[in-house]
Amino acid sequence: MIGAHDALRQRRRTVALIWLAAAVLAAGGLAMSLAVFARQTAVDQTFSVGTISLGVAPAGTLITFAGMVPGNEVDGVLTIQNDGTGDLRYAMTADATDPDGKHLRDALQLEVERRTGCSGPVLEVVYSGPIATAAFGNPAAGGDPGDRTLGSGASEVLCFRATLPVGADSLLQGATTTTTLTFVAEQVSGNP
Repeated sequence: MIGAHDALRQRRRTVALIWLAAAVLAAGGLAMSLAVFARQTAVDQTFSVGTISLGVAPAGTLITFAGMVPGNEVDGVLTIQNDGTGDLRYAMTADATDPDGKHLRDALQLEVERRTGCSGPVLEVVYSGPIATAAFGNPAAGGDPGDRTLGSGASEVLCFRATLPVGADSLLQGATTTTTLTFVAEQVSGNP
């Protein structure tokens, strides 16, 4: 004989099993209804690094003048070319010697002009002043006033004219100087 208390317990257990079975069936049905077809595809990525390459022609001595006297001038032409794959900007600095202490490097004047050819019209004066301090732009990283920009494959002609002014001091007789022009290029993209 089953007591009333045991009968109540039996009913609760039966109801609980029915609810558990319903929950399991519902969960199984839910899991089945969430199934979808899927496919995975891999996509390869290829990267290559560009180049920054500044070409200067001619590559040797630009200007030479022996026996210069006040009023003389001498011209030289440089073609600056972007031989790389990325746009670049460049700057120029000068380093002039003073081996005899006569300061010819301070007396010589330099004009740098952009032209289509050195006999053609002046398109832009890039630098004008003593050869000892000749510079344009800034070789430090980042865009600076005076930096010159060239796209990939582009070039420009710069004409250099060195002059010993008519009023040069006679103490400069027999003086010498050698000036080295240095061109520094850097990328434009990602380099504000």
